[in-house]
Amino acid sequence: MNKKHLSLALAAALGAGLSTSAFAYGVGDFFGPVPTPIQQAMGGLSIGVGQFHQNYAEHATSGSGLPNPLDTQTGNITAFHIGYAKMGPHFGYNVAYNVGTGNTTYNGYLQNVNTSTGQVTLTPYTTTTQSLSADLHATIRGGFSPIKDFAVIPNVFIGQHGWHRAIQGIGGYTENYYNQYYGVGLTLAGAVPQPGIPLVLQVKYKAGHTHHAYMTSNISNDTAYLGSKPWTQYGVEVDYMPRSNLTVYLSYMHTKFKYGQSQIFQTEIGPAFEPNSTTKQNVTLLGIKYRF
Repeated sequence: MNKKHLSLALAAALGAGLSTSAFAYGVGDFFGPVPTPIQQAMGGLSIGVGQFHQNYAEHATSGSGLPNPLDTQTGNITAFHIGYAKMGPHFGYNVAYNVGTGNTTYNGYLQNVNTSTGQVTLTPYTTTTQSLSADLHATIRGGFSPIKDFAVIPNVFIGQHGWHRAIQGIGGYTENYYNQYYGVGLTLAGAVPQPGIPLVLQVKYKAGHTHHAYMTSNISNDTAYLGSKPWTQYGVEVDYMPRSNLTVYLSYMHTKFKYGQSQIFQTEIGPAFEPNSTTKQNVTLLGIKYRF
């Protein structure tokens, strides 16, 4: 073989080797297993307690001449969490039940109707509201590691949410809101690369829709149907693992969704409808996870 042919052969062999290495990295390494510290941080029986900040607002129809928002309910209540999760090299799941309970502040209006003229007078009104929020959801996770100590965790989820509010004082009444929700999400997780520092950071985002949303009240025998609206959630979590089977975590999650305007339904005081509304929830939890 002359030098020219030898050079071409070496170039071809080198090119094939580089191509094979690049292909191997792209398939094998880019979609590598989720690092063990991240698997540990995302698994176990979890319990937590913290603060649930509620921000609910009902909105007037544009052009109605009514104040906007029509009413709000805001405040901090106690949050509780229990769940169980498993994360393997490429697949996992999570089931969780979250509760918020306590008293919040209602800001709205008392309505006084002049029976002679039909004129409605609105008087600003503030009172205490008993609030109970409950949420049950399940998540199926995939996962891979494109680089060392880092994982990409896509997921699909489904959940059920309920909220009971009991408005105290003059004209007080109770309402119960329910909705299912579903969607897709993504978690980016990174483990501290230094030995002896067992920390994992998770950044989470989910997006979806509510489904079969409705409201019932103690002043009506009817059900107000609230349609399907966007649902989003994002947050962060820090996990510290002092032992291989134990994690201490601190998390923050922001959830936002809407209810649509309902049909007209009958109440004890006449026909009514449920207006458009926005719910925002900020939940901070401190807890532990135990892996059996």
